[in-house]
Amino acid sequence: MDREDKSRIEGLNDTLYSRTRYKDPLDKRTPVKELESKDVEEKWQTPELNEMLTHERVVMKASPFMKKIFAFAMLFFIVTILVAGFVFMGGSTFISSRNVDINVLGPTTVSAGEVLELGVTVSNTNNADLELANLSIQYPSGSRNPDNTVESLTYTKDNLGVIEAGHEAVQNVNMVLLGSPGETKEIKFSVEYKVKGSNATFYKDKVFEIIVGQAPIIFTVESPRSVTSGDNFTTVVSVALNAKDILKDVVLKAEYPYGYSVFDATPDSSADNNIWALGDLSPGDKKTVSIRGQLVGENREERTFRFYVGVSDSNNVSPNLKINIISRLNTVTIDRPSIGLNVAFNGEDMPVYMAPADRPISASIKFQNNLPDKLLNPRLEVNLSGSALDKSSVAAGNSGLYDSKNSRVIWDLVNPLGSPELSPGGDGQVTLRFSSLPAASLVEGNRDIVLNFSITGIPVGAVGQNPITINETRTVRISSQVNFSSKVLRSLGSFANFGPIPPQVGKETTYTVVFGVGNTQGDLTDARVSARLGPGVSWLGAHSITGENISYDSSSNIVTWDMGALSSGSGFSSAAREVSFQISLTPSLGQIGTSPSLVNSIVFSGRDVVTGDFVTASNPPLTTRLTSDPAFIQGDDIVVK
Repeated sequence: MDREDKSRIEGLNDTLYSRTRYKDPLDKRTPVKELESKDVEEKWQTPELNEMLTHERVVMKASPFMKKIFAFAMLFFIVTILVAGFVFMGGSTFISSRNVDINVLGPTTVSAGEVLELGVTVSNTNNADLELANLSIQYPSGSRNPDNTVESLTYTKDNLGVIEAGHEAVQNVNMVLLGSPGETKEIKFSVEYKVKGSNATFYKDKVFEIIVGQAPIIFTVESPRSVTSGDNFTTVVSVALNAKDILKDVVLKAEYPYGYSVFDATPDSSADNNIWALGDLSPGDKKTVSIRGQLVGENREERTFRFYVGVSDSNNVSPNLKINIISRLNTVTIDRPSIGLNVAFNGEDMPVYMAPADRPISASIKFQNNLPDKLLNPRLEVNLSGSALDKSSVAAGNSGLYDSKNSRVIWDLVNPLGSPELSPGGDGQVTLRFSSLPAASLVEGNRDIVLNFSITGIPVGAVGQNPITINETRTVRISSQVNFSSKVLRSLGSFANFGPIPPQVGKETTYTVVFGVGNTQGDLTDARVSARLGPGVSWLGAHSITGENISYDSSSNIVTWDMGALSSGSGFSSAAREVSFQISLTPSLGQIGTSPSLVNSIVFSGRDVVTGDFVTASNPPLTTRLTSDPAFIQGDDIVVK
């Protein structure tokens, strides 16, 4: 910076901050110049735009062809409007399903089992006739023919003929509806018709709803409100008809809760111990079914029984009854017994125990005091009865006393300290062993051993009063005993056998196989014997004096003897069942030095008619070692070259 400029700046600075050298600026004012305004255009346009606006608009003229198209479109639109109006107002031959009406006249509710009468009117308000008109009806489930209530109604079709224009056809429809009270049923009516000059078929539908009202059956269930677990009790079901007409093929169905077992019923059930065919009910008729059973469960548990009354779909009672008229629920509360008693035979706890004849049976009896007080002088008794019992086989454990004269076993129960009392919750166990008579000694038709258990005691708070007693009953049923024999013969039997003995490789030797079956106790059904022929063995034929049904399946190499029914006492009081068949053996080199198997997998099976249990028996394979043939010599069974 020049020295001169610097001195000027410094001087200015001194003047600015000096108190003596400061001078006020001169009061000079300069006037503001006036703004020159320009004219603003009122219209936004340019000369070019003005030039364009001066030109005249040229209107295009429509061609004659376009005028013709427009005229044709207008004419078509007018004709369409006229035709639509004519059709809408009702042409002379126009048919519309809206002009076909189905009117159903009848009640909105009907009692189950009573005849329902409906009046069906089909109206034709068209200007043309309805030809080949038919009225079809789709009935709801539970519909019956009023003339024969056994016959179900599902679908009908009636010919109405020709329904003229402006006329109507009337049809009366009768049916019997079965169902639960309050159930809504739908009846579908359909009219099918044709019109003159057309092959098309037209339809009109109408659904009529009706509610099933009061049931025609008076239905009651009587049983205890509470039962002790394990105690037997009876449930009585009563069914009465409260209607004017007969109700046919009435069925009662019961559904039992878990833990319930049926012992017997009066009358006997038709199927599965829970279905009874009550037959036809006339007005005022009443039928009763008594069911005796046992309910087992925990203390204060509630179990519900369900009972249904309806009509079967056919003459045969079906366990899957679907048409129910009325139902009832019955709830029973389970109370814990004051003294718990549990019985098991050979470790199995069941009301009816199946056991073979002349075999030892071990009974385990557990008891427990469920009272809040001590139980004094507890005593357990078991009474055994039944002609199948071998009285000499009864043996009581745990210091029990057996009274052979009365077939009774008695235990005076004590606690672990030896005192004749049971504390609250105190328990214990005793054992009993017995068996049945041999199968040959059993009386035909009576194979049960019945055991009646009774435990008594006096609660501390009830001294001087009647003791508490708990009773239980168990049954041991002696199962059917089948004597099944099988043997191979050579010198005896129904067939003349041939071939080398001992058997030789590549040469055919024939044998006779004999099956025999005897039955000691209880009729059997579906009895059969099956067996499989061994390697290199061929089927030749069968023989039976009594005409037994025996067959051979070459694809599986299995022989089947279909016996059907096997009567009790077969082989003892009556002749045994027996069948024979002939086979041939052609040994191979691999069988040299062996006794080849002729028949194996020999099994008998059948079902006990009384108990429903399956009875089976099997025999070991039959070989060329003919131990049942008197002409057999040791070594005749070994295959040689």
